[in-house]
Amino acid sequence: MKLVFIDETENSTHVPGFYAVCAVAIDATMYKKVRQEIDGALDTCGWNRKHEFKGACMFSKRKGDPSVPVPARVDVVERVVSSTLSRANARAASAVAWNECGPGVENHLALLEQAVTGALKSKPPAGKGKDLCIVFADQKDSVPLDRLSAAVHNAAGSRGFRLVEDVVVVRSSCSWPGVLLADVLAYLAMWTYAFHKLGTAQATLFDDQDVPLTDAQIKKISAVQEVLETGSDLRFCPKLPKLNSIGVK
Repeated sequence: MKLVFIDETENSTHVPGFYAVCAVAIDATMYKKVRQEIDGALDTCGWNRKHEFKGACMFSKRKGDPSVPVPARVDVVERVVSSTLSRANARAASAVAWNECGPGVENHLALLEQAVTGALKSKPPAGKGKDLCIVFADQKDSVPLDRLSAAVHNAAGSRGFRLVEDVVVVRSSCSWPGVLLADVLAYLAMWTYAFHKLGTAQATLFDDQDVPLTDAQIKKISAVQEVLETGSDLRFCPKLPKLNSIGVK
């Protein structure tokens, strides 16, 4: 059985029109390990679980837990990505569907179907409930529940999967690490997109960056970017342009 987690991202200020939906598919037998890695990353930096951790927290100390500095936030993202998606530790499959058409309902649902289809990748083996999936989607008030359900059923069904009951809509928090992972990946996809489009690695492009990044921090972000683009079980729909150097030796 597969567990599928869905979240989306946008940034109309720095990358106008960009919109992405990420779906993460985790085999039920691997979920415990994925959760342990995400919980462990948050525990290591001392993150207060009363505050949501999401991609937009990565470069801004003012977002989320204010006691955790930016370098520790970068470490969280690096650990979460490398421990779940690098080819050496692939415990999840994911897909980010994106375009420059903004957050309208029609576009959201179209990208959601692409992302879920991409994350599920192929038809499941026959028998023993391996064709079942449970889908968790971050709450998005503008999307009618019946249309969300129809889109998810259509995408899962195209891969030969059957939903257990219906889509589970959740309000994202640290209690939903699978949705947290989808949010972080969607945010990093936006970062990667903006880098390709704007040709810069400056974190000031993103959400009130508090302090300049050091070369060491930029190297970590570059490593995450390379995992996303070349070394992970993550699909971009459509593919992003070829990875370019960000000028860090």
